[in-house]
Amino acid sequence: MPGPTAYIYDSRFLRHETGNYELIMPNGDVLEPEPHPSNSRITRRTAQLIDGSGIMEHLTSIEPRLATAEEIGYVHDRDYSEQVRVTAERGGGLLDTETPIASGSWEAALLAAGGAIVLTDRVLGGEFRNAYGLLRPPGHHAMPNQGMGFCVFNNVAIAAHHARKVHGLNRVMIVDWDVHHGNGTQFAFWNDPDVLFVSLHQDDWYPAGWGYVEHTGGASAEGRTVNIPLPPGSGNYAYLAALERVVEPIARQFRPELLFISAGQDPSMMDPLGHMMVTASGFRQMAERLTALADEVCQGRLVAVQEGGYSAMYVPFCTLAVIEGMTGLQTDVPEPFLGDSELDAATREQRPHQEAAVDAARRVQSQWWDL
Repeated sequence: MPGPTAYIYDSRFLRHETGNYELIMPNGDVLEPEPHPSNSRITRRTAQLIDGSGIMEHLTSIEPRLATAEEIGYVHDRDYSEQVRVTAERGGGLLDTETPIASGSWEAALLAAGGAIVLTDRVLGGEFRNAYGLLRPPGHHAMPNQGMGFCVFNNVAIAAHHARKVHGLNRVMIVDWDVHHGNGTQFAFWNDPDVLFVSLHQDDWYPAGWGYVEHTGGASAEGRTVNIPLPPGSGNYAYLAALERVVEPIARQFRPELLFISAGQDPSMMDPLGHMMVTASGFRQMAERLTALADEVCQGRLVAVQEGGYSAMYVPFCTLAVIEGMTGLQTDVPEPFLGDSELDAATREQRPHQEAAVDAARRVQSQWWDL
């Protein structure tokens, strides 16, 4: 039997510094700066909570490695990769208007992509049932020739290509529950019938023009992209209903050989860049369901990698809850705001407009799947 859950965190990820937002006011003064939403403090606090929670007794910590140029090239153009390197070596700059990098970001980005690859290798090699990567910088918005949405290299897409090229897998599934649509991942596999990409995200949010329920894959891969845009305010029940009624039935028919999770904890009730209501308990339940699904369809082989999440207060608790769900263990770390029962009650009942969103995804996908 495979061993315990693998875990990657490396302090070198924190070298991806995003700095502060500054605004010069009309009178010429500078408004007191605020940290960039995707700042290293969130990752550091998350690592501290995981380390101090007691869960590390049940994880095996492994080292990342630098991704090679060939591996980055699975997804990204060489000119773009060179742009990232040169910008970092010059001390940093902007990849787009929202995506700053620093001098340490080149190494951090290569380690993040390489970390996703290492976790994939170790799970597919049979050493571990599943794995979690607390990676930084995130990746699911990154396009072949452009960083965007705080993302540099598309870690999960690179790892999925690696699983197929190196390990010979025929079918890979990616579930992205980040509050923002994973446009870079969708683009990477739009015409690929052997990769099933599923995105649960806030409807009509970032990035504009992506993630509509009618977006179902290119001509050669119809039904291999599953978009489930959920209305603002959707909480635990809506996400779990989408998994139960859409994601899990499709997965049972697709029969992936490996399941990835793009684990953005920004659908949380505390996130400043989203308007959803998922609690730590909700993230735990989602992870439990997808872990059980992996046990059912692909011998438990599951790799989850960190994407977004911008509440320094709450992301650590939600990420710990995901790992608890994957291991089947629960620590003594409590829900930091209200008791689990109160929070679950607040997000237990699904509203008609949320039901309609799940039903719309079922209706569209029923063209290709038995739903």
